[in-house]
Amino acid sequence: MTEQDTHTPLDALLGAAPRHVLRHWLSLLVLAIAALAALTFFVRFVTGEDSPYYSAPVERGDLTPLVSERGQVRGSGEVTVNAGLTGRMTWISGKTDGEVEKGELLAVIDAGQVANMVEIDRSRLAAAQAALEGARVSAQDAGGRLARFESVWKRSGGRAPSLNEIERARAEARKADLGVSAARAEVEAAKLQLKDDRARQAGSEVRAPIAGTLVMRHAQPGQVVAEQQPLFTIAAGMDPLTVEVPLTGRSDAPIKAGTLAQVRLDAMPDTPQSATLTLLRVTPPPQSAPPRAVFTIERPDPKVRPGMAATVEIEFPQRRNVLLVPNPALQFEPATGQSHRRERIYVLEDGEPRRVYVSTGSSDGKRTEVFANGLEPGDQVIIGWRDATSGADKSGR
Repeated sequence: MTEQDTHTPLDALLGAAPRHVLRHWLSLLVLAIAALAALTFFVRFVTGEDSPYYSAPVERGDLTPLVSERGQVRGSGEVTVNAGLTGRMTWISGKTDGEVEKGELLAVIDAGQVANMVEIDRSRLAAAQAALEGARVSAQDAGGRLARFESVWKRSGGRAPSLNEIERARAEARKADLGVSAARAEVEAAKLQLKDDRARQAGSEVRAPIAGTLVMRHAQPGQVVAEQQPLFTIAAGMDPLTVEVPLTGRSDAPIKAGTLAQVRLDAMPDTPQSATLTLLRVTPPPQSAPPRAVFTIERPDPKVRPGMAATVEIEFPQRRNVLLVPNPALQFEPATGQSHRRERIYVLEDGEPRRVYVSTGSSDGKRTEVFANGLEPGDQVIIGWRDATSGADKSGR
C-alpha cells in the first residue's frame, strides 16, 4: 500500500498530508484510555470508596470557641400566677403573649368539689349556731336555778336548800357556761372553714394580679392542675429585657460579667440582638447543677417581647495553633448502643478503625479542640458510616 492509497477523497479535496496508520491507532488508544478513566471515575463517584466509613482529616489551626444555649426572653418584675385550687381547666384565655390588664380573667377552673365543700361548711355552721343557741338556753336555765337556790338559801338562814343541792346547782351552771364557750368556738371554726373554702371557690377564676405583659402560659384547656401549680407568668415591665441560660456547653475560657453575646430569637432569626452578661448564678456544693448566666439585651428591637424563645451565642477568645477534629468524630462508635465514659475518637489505620482516647477542649459548634498522644494533623478520623445499616450489622454480630 502506498501513501497515495491512504488518502481519502476528503484528504485529496482539502490537500491534506497523508495520514499514517500508526498515528491513527495511537489516537484510538488514547481515546480508549480516556474513556476507561472516565468510566472508573464515574463508578467511584456513584458507588463511593471501598471503606465503609466517612472520614475527615485532623487539622491544626485556630479556633474561636462558641457556646450556644437555649433560653427565653424575660421582662422586669415577673409574677407567677398559681392555681388557687385543684381541678380541671374548663376555660383559658387564648392569649399566649401580649398585654394584660390588672384583674383580667385569664382562666376558669372547675370548682365542683370545692362548691360541695362550701355547702357542707354552711350546714356545719348552721348546726354549730343551733348548738350554741341550745347551750345558751341551758346556761340560762342552770343560772336561773342557781339564782333561786341562792335566794332561798339566804332567806332561810342556810337551812334550805341543802349544801349539796347548792353545790350541784353551781356545778351545773359552770358546766352550762363551758358548753356555751365550746359551742361558740365551734361556730367560729365553722365560719373560718366556710371563709377559707369560699376563698378557694373564688380561686376558680384566675385573674391577672398586675398589669403587664403575658410572658408564658403554663397550662392548656382541659388540663387537670394542682393547687399552687403555676399557670401564667406576667412581666410588669419591659426594661430591661434579659435571657437566662444554663452554661452546659464546654469551654476552657472563663466567663465573667461583661462577656458579650448575641441573642437570636426564633421569631426573628435574621435580626440578632447584642447582649452583655450581667449576672452569673453558681450553685454551691454539693449540688452539681450548671451555672446560669443572665444576659441583658442592649437596645432591643421594638418587636422583642418577653416570652420569646431565643438562642444565646457566646464567643470566647480565639485559641491558636490547636489540634482540631470534627464534632461527629466524638460521637462515632463502631458498635451502636455501646456507651463509654472516656472521650474517644477512631482513626483509620490501614482501612481499620483505631481507638484513640482524647481530652476535649473548646468547640465552635463544628470542630472541637482535642489533646491526645499519637494524634497528628492529617490523620483520618472516622465521622460516620457510609451505609447507615453498617453500624447495626456490627452491633448484631
